[in-house]
Amino acid sequence: MLLILTGCTAIDAVTGQQTRNFYSLQQDVEIGTQVYDETIKEMRKQGVPINADRARVAQLKEMVRRISAVSDLPNLPYEVTLIQTNIVNAMAAPGGKIMVYEGLWNPKDGLVKDDDELAAVLAHEIAHVNCRHSTEAMTRQMLLNALFLGATIFAQAKEKDELATALGGAFVLYNGIWVTRYSRADETEADSVGLMYMAKAGYDPRAALRIWERAAQQRTGHDPADSIFSTHPADAVRLQNLRTKLPAALAAYKASPYRRS
Repeated sequence: MLLILTGCTAIDAVTGQQTRNFYSLQQDVEIGTQVYDETIKEMRKQGVPINADRARVAQLKEMVRRISAVSDLPNLPYEVTLIQTNIVNAMAAPGGKIMVYEGLWNPKDGLVKDDDELAAVLAHEIAHVNCRHSTEAMTRQMLLNALFLGATIFAQAKEKDELATALGGAFVLYNGIWVTRYSRADETEADSVGLMYMAKAGYDPRAALRIWERAAQQRTGHDPADSIFSTHPADAVRLQNLRTKLPAALAAYKASPYRRS
C-alpha cells in the first residue's frame, strides 16, 4: 500500500497542487477511448442516430474547440459526438471524448435554451476532463478497496467474525456516502472551473446560473434527504457556488477576445 501511495502522486493541471492519480494522461486518453467506443457501439446497436444533424455537430465542434483551447490541458485529443436520443444529458470520458445527447434541447424537459447555456454544459464536461476526476476517483476507490479487503481478510484469518462483519458494513457505507461525497465535490469543482473556461472562450457565464435556476425550480418539492446519496450537489447549492464565482468569470468574459460585441 505504501508503494502504491507514493507511486501515484501527480500535479493537478488546474490547481497546480499534488493529487493522487494512479493513471497517466495517456492512460486517461486510452480509457476514455474505450468508454467512448463501447458507448457508441451500444447506441448503434439500438438504432440510435449518431452525428446525423450536421449543423448541430458543427456547432458543438466549434464550441469544444474554443473552450478546450482556453483550458488547462488544451492539447488533449478532444472530440464531441451528438447522440440523437431524447436523454437530457452530456458526459465526458477521460482524455477528452465528449458525448452530447439531443434531449438537452427538448422544449419541455431539456436543459439548454441558447448557445451560452450549451457552452456552459460543454465547459463543465471539459472541466471534468481537465481536473481528471474520473481517474482520480478510480485511484481513490482502488486504494480504499484494497485497504478494506486487506483488513477483512486479516479479521477472517484471526476468526474475528464480528470485526469482519463490521468492516463489510463500513465498506458499504463508504461506497454509499464517502464515494458520492467525493463525486459531489468533483461536480462543484467542475462547475467553478467550467464557469471560467466558458468565460475565457467568450461565452456569457451568467448562462450557467440560468441553467441551475431553472433546474432548481423544476425540482421544487423533492425531498432534500434524497440527495445524501446523490452524486451531484443540490441545484440550490451549486447555484450559490456559481454566484460566488461569477464576478471573476464576468471579468474574464469581458476580457475575452472571442466575446461577441
